[in-house]
Amino acid sequence: MAAAKTSTAAPLVLIHGDDDFAVKQRAKLLYSKWCEELGGMDHETIDATIGNSDEALKALGKLREALQTLPFFGGGKAIWFRDCNFLGTDKTSSSKAVTEAIASLAEELKTFNWQGVRLIISAGEVDKRRGFYKTIEKTGTVEAHVGWSLDQKGWANEAEMWAAKALKQHGKQIRDDALGELITRVGPNARALATEVEKVSLYVGERAEITFDDVDAVCTRNKQARAFALADALGDRNLPKLLKCLDEELWEI
Repeated sequence: MAAAKTSTAAPLVLIHGDDDFAVKQRAKLLYSKWCEELGGMDHETIDATIGNSDEALKALGKLREALQTLPFFGGGKAIWFRDCNFLGTDKTSSSKAVTEAIASLAEELKTFNWQGVRLIISAGEVDKRRGFYKTIEKTGTVEAHVGWSLDQKGWANEAEMWAAKALKQHGKQIRDDALGELITRVGPNARALATEVEKVSLYVGERAEITFDDVDAVCTRNKQARAFALADALGDRNLPKLLKCLDEELWEI
């Protein structure tokens, strides 16, 4: 969930990465901020999740139209080209028609008059070798959000800080042992962690502090975390814990 960012003062922003949850949350936050700053009712969100090259060309056509259409009542306009999935290296992204259309758009963006217009493009995989990426890198802002991974050193610490901050926004505090258990149960999955944070916050109701028992009562242990817990219980020769882990596995089956 780590992000490489530069200033978002530029009116053209590409937010991408394999952490789709973080990408979407960041893009949504920035779009809402821009809409509030610009005012008016002419802002647009364009769905850029497509299934083939024809749909990709239609989405790009809508984007061009949005860029060229001035706000009806004057003022500014924010555009969100949302969840684009044809900027990578897959078959659709690499088709001649799509690559030519994206290259053409890149040329337009180089000379586009951004007075009163702002554009966010949110995407998953992005081919950094292409002119489109390099154009945005030079003329706008690029943010890369990389998802947590078991291979990443310190991912658990990042996840704990993220969860503690999210719980604070819910008006909750969490004990250290409960926080450790929450991260162990969820693993390196930001979307699942956000779900469990909301779940346990609702579970404790008006109570401000979240305990280990609260996490144990309502938070789901994912498959990977269950495997770790089973191995730990076996290694510790903790029979009650081992039986509980086995019971969870059998229930899942």
